[in-house]
Amino acid sequence: MSNKTFRKKIMAAVAAGALLWADGAWAEEDVTFQLDQVTVTAERVAQTVGSTPANVTVLSGEELQRKGARTLSDALTGVSGVVVQQYGGAGQKAVPYILGTDRVVLLIDGKRMNLPQGIGVGSGGIDANAILLGGNIDRIEVVRGGASTLYGADAVGGVINIITKKGDSSTPTIATAAGGNHGGRYYGFDTGGQDQNTRWQLSGSRESNDGQRANSAYEGKNLSFRLDQDLAKSESLTFTYDYYDSHAGLPGSLAWPSPGDYQDILRRNWSMGYAKEHADGSRMVRYYDNDQRYSGVNSGVFRHKNTVRAFEYQDSARWNAANLLTWGGEWRKDKVVSTGEGGVPRDGTTKAIFLQDQYSFNAAAKLTVGLRRDESSLYGTHWLPQAAYLYQANANTSYFANWAKVFKAPKFDDLYGDDGWGNTGDPNLEPETGWTAEAGVKTRINAATEATASVFRRNITDAIRWTADPDFTYHPHNIDRYKATGLNASLVSKLSPATTADVGYTYLDGRDQNDRSIGDPRHSFHVGFHIQEGKLSQTVYGVYQDQTGTAASRVGGRCIVNTNTSYALNEDTTLFLTVSNLFDKQYQAVNGYPANGRTFLLGVKQTL
Repeated sequence: MSNKTFRKKIMAAVAAGALLWADGAWAEEDVTFQLDQVTVTAERVAQTVGSTPANVTVLSGEELQRKGARTLSDALTGVSGVVVQQYGGAGQKAVPYILGTDRVVLLIDGKRMNLPQGIGVGSGGIDANAILLGGNIDRIEVVRGGASTLYGADAVGGVINIITKKGDSSTPTIATAAGGNHGGRYYGFDTGGQDQNTRWQLSGSRESNDGQRANSAYEGKNLSFRLDQDLAKSESLTFTYDYYDSHAGLPGSLAWPSPGDYQDILRRNWSMGYAKEHADGSRMVRYYDNDQRYSGVNSGVFRHKNTVRAFEYQDSARWNAANLLTWGGEWRKDKVVSTGEGGVPRDGTTKAIFLQDQYSFNAAAKLTVGLRRDESSLYGTHWLPQAAYLYQANANTSYFANWAKVFKAPKFDDLYGDDGWGNTGDPNLEPETGWTAEAGVKTRINAATEATASVFRRNITDAIRWTADPDFTYHPHNIDRYKATGLNASLVSKLSPATTADVGYTYLDGRDQNDRSIGDPRHSFHVGFHIQEGKLSQTVYGVYQDQTGTAASRVGGRCIVNTNTSYALNEDTTLFLTVSNLFDKQYQAVNGYPANGRTFLLGVKQTL
């Protein structure tokens, strides 16, 4: 059967099955459409997605639960414009790309999580499989497009912000246990509460499996704690702690298997902050300390320690009725000690200030302009302007356009890499620089359907690539220029009182300075359905991605279907079945690294 025919049959099966279910007598499903969701990431002040001059998706905590998402990789799969490049199953790297680039910033409650050393592949500093999600997640905001003016280096493709819940007196205590094929086990515990002005939220999980390749077993544990102390009305102190500990076999590629290699990760992050909500926004002062360590064996013993310590400040105020100013600053020190960098401690300090003005011409038109000064002890000073415009044509439709200057700092491995075999970094590398632009429309077509569509362009100069010298050693150079153009569209529709459909499509054309394709997937598509009938709930979504890579690194296109079904036995007990790769498709997202076949977890959630 051809790949094209296979894709058509899967999509037809998913659509037909969902529509057949929709013909029954369904209970009313409560749907909050995207344009009504609140986002704080796009412009650092709270506003609805529909009134933001950017392309934003908000994944609610309820949606993540319906999807059965246990990792950030699970959550991002099926989000329009986002591709997660998997190097295998759990415990192996998973790199998120937004609109074709892994130059992305990850935040948790606004705190930067990117590793300054990088994660050993590509240009990014995020491993989405190492971010476990529990019941403490309020929502995940995905902002597409350049955001360096507000978030500094690396925010070229966009920003992902995971926002956690505040506990309160109504927070339930829920225990979860599940088992599945290939030795899969999952245990979770979520609780929270409130005692007068003190609120807390605690979430823990443990997951393990035997893997689907030799030496690919994985075990991961995560504990997240949040404590909020209300000082006065709209004023609070917040303490957070995040712990992650994992052990995973590293099976290597098919061509170069590594039956004895393994990797241990230990992450201990904490933060303390003060916030005061006021009529014009939020005043925030925060300190955070991130510590992540990698150790193990991968063609030799390795040890990497990444430490990030930062102070942040932000506030907003109205200059007059038409101008809302937002400003802030950041001091951050990154430090890396790694066997991959000769074991020599390396560090760098970043100091930044930013100012943004939202100017309302009238009730329908808004112009946002901003400027950031980013000064680094490693890569100098950069001025980063941005401009965005939103026009509200009527109550249902708005048009937006934005432009921003962006840059991507060299990873510490790019600057100081030294593997002991002559492959070394270059401390004189320049940052990658460029600009991004996007224009689009957001519209509520009718009471049951809304859509967003945009076209985008990205230009990057001084792009970093490791190349071989005549002596066959590898070193990084500022030699490439990348450009990408494309289209992103999504549609959400309530097909019946209990059935919601979600469809998205991305076209991407990425090219280098010689106008040659850089191997981005030309077409990406997803379709999903959520159906609720009384106590029974089901989410089904299919993801298609075109062929990726160039020459020997090219992998074929694939269509994957995932599903999560739950049934409430009573008010306190729910059974669930989560199936990934439902049709057991054999494929590679990265050449030489087979993705997992069908996996399932059957479990129970019990409210205590």
